Amino acid sequence: MNKLLTLGLTLAVTATASAQFVRLEVDYIDNMGKVPGETYRVYAVMENEGDILDAVYGEAKAPMKITATKPFYQHPKGGALSADIQRYDTMSDESLLFDSWVTIGAEDNYMNAVSGFIMEDALAAFDQGGELATNDGAWFVTPDKRQAAAGPSKRILLMQLTTQGEVNGLINLHGRTKAVTDSEGNAVAGQEVIQAEGLSFVCARPR
Repeated sequence: MNKLLTLGLTLAVTATASAQFVRLEVDYIDNMGKVPGETYRVYAVMENEGDILDAVYGEAKAPMKITATKPFYQHPKGGALSADIQRYDTMSDESLLFDSWVTIGAEDNYMNAVSGFIMEDALAAFDQGGELATNDGAWFVTPDKRQAAAGPSKRILLMQLTTQGEVNGLINLHGRTKAVTDSEGNAVAGQEVIQAEGLSFVCARPR
């Protein structure tokens, strides 16, 4: 896939946003016309390599909602979570590469532990092309998983969205700072909570 443009978008960050979270970024992905609409990827940018993101959530005081003015593209072999994308199947059907899904750090089923928590109905609606919304649920990984840690780019993949419409998103993030260890491997600092609420983004084809 060819990334054509990166749009740094942090349109609304509440006072509860942590200093260890920097911003959201949206990449426009060239899907080469293999599926209807445009494809985007949304990333969380962390302050440090090794910072952990373990959940994207919605709750009563901080709901989550991802909508589009046209349905999200959902491939018959895909799913609402990136773990539903079988890497083997993408080799024989390139259109599966542009399915819409949510994740933490991983783009297919390979070594991917992402799961949903109390949001089965919301994920099912999203998997049918509808909005993804909850005020009592999350998608998450346990913080010990490699996919939860920011790499050298400090970016962690949160979702891929394909649609013929414009996307508006409102999400909340939870994680922990990178553990700092001494010469004997004992944790001496870090592992502070990262929490950022009311983060909004827009996905629209660049002009």
